[in-house]
Amino acid sequence: MFVSARARGLVFPPFDILNQKAAALRQAGHRVISLGQAVPGFPAPPAALEAAHRALGDPNVHRYSADAGLLSLREALCDRLLKHLHVDAAPGEVVVTAGGNQAFMLAALTVLDPGDDVVLASPYFVNHEMAIRATGAVPIEAPLAEESGFRARWSDIEPRLTSRTRAVVLCTPSNPTGAVIARDQLEHIAGELSARGITLICDETYLHFVFDAVHSSAASIAGWRKNVIIVGTFSKSFAMTGWRVGFLIADRQVCEEAIKVQDAMIICAPVISQMAVEAAIRDDWNYITRFHEELRKRRATLQTALARIPVLHWEPSAGGFFAFVRIPDQYDSEQLASAILERAHVVTIPGAAFGRCGQRFLRLSYGAVGVDELTDACDRLGEFFAN
Repeated sequence: MFVSARARGLVFPPFDILNQKAAALRQAGHRVISLGQAVPGFPAPPAALEAAHRALGDPNVHRYSADAGLLSLREALCDRLLKHLHVDAAPGEVVVTAGGNQAFMLAALTVLDPGDDVVLASPYFVNHEMAIRATGAVPIEAPLAEESGFRARWSDIEPRLTSRTRAVVLCTPSNPTGAVIARDQLEHIAGELSARGITLICDETYLHFVFDAVHSSAASIAGWRKNVIIVGTFSKSFAMTGWRVGFLIADRQVCEEAIKVQDAMIICAPVISQMAVEAAIRDDWNYITRFHEELRKRRATLQTALARIPVLHWEPSAGGFFAFVRIPDQYDSEQLASAILERAHVVTIPGAAFGRCGQRFLRLSYGAVGVDELTDACDRLGEFFAN
């Protein structure tokens, strides 16, 4: 059967491959520690679980919602975004999606045509690059400097623009680096792109995971409706990755077009998940912040332990729950991650998965491992590199 060149051209990310190897090692009796997948290891909000339980008795939970999502959910989200992030958006400017990845794909299919250039601040989130290629658009890397903490600046973006540039993609806080873009730079980038008629797609998945800075939403910038699309999710903020609920925020006209694509893709996000998320939004918008102190402890533990391994280097970032760790130049990050798993039984993610400028790095995620397990993992890494 014929398979499209676009599908064949996609490169499968290494996460599942490494997880499969880890599963085989566990089955063989080895204790594997995962610093791989970017998941928060905390329970979902009680309000969400209670709402889901109640929803089982509601006939509406067994039917489609509106394509854009439950109106009450979109109203609750707009209320919290205005109160906490100064984002003035109306329910008609929100589309509820089946997670952040689908929100990004929805944005890409709505605003991109085949052959368009899309600039990705790099290191980038691997699924963004995959989605762009899947639409037939062309991803263009804009390398960010390690010396500036991988925080995107206009001077990083501007040289990569062409006459074919349709959009620029930013992720703040960043996956994989945890970098938080300063508000003045975010305003500068959005303004310069607006003047050129270029769309800014800003992924704010980790907006609740900011420790040493302040998260600024691109939708809180004056005039955002001219060219800004926000992609977000409740997977991380409410530790509900399996529930698959995210959102897209854009000008009403963009959302009206996106809803047609949404209907073709999924019709609507899972209704029971929408109901659960709405309860969490209304009851405990800042739920995950109660775990910030634990995440700070893990970050400090990781910083101290990595400092004892001479060949590794990491400067902690202000957000996310990642360490983007520099490795010696002679290592290939994919081969190194595989060797670490096979010999030290620790899952890490090769930086090459996040773009060419990630080749000299490994991403370690500390969202789902406690301090003791994190210490054990770092001891294993130290022994691995010592040998």
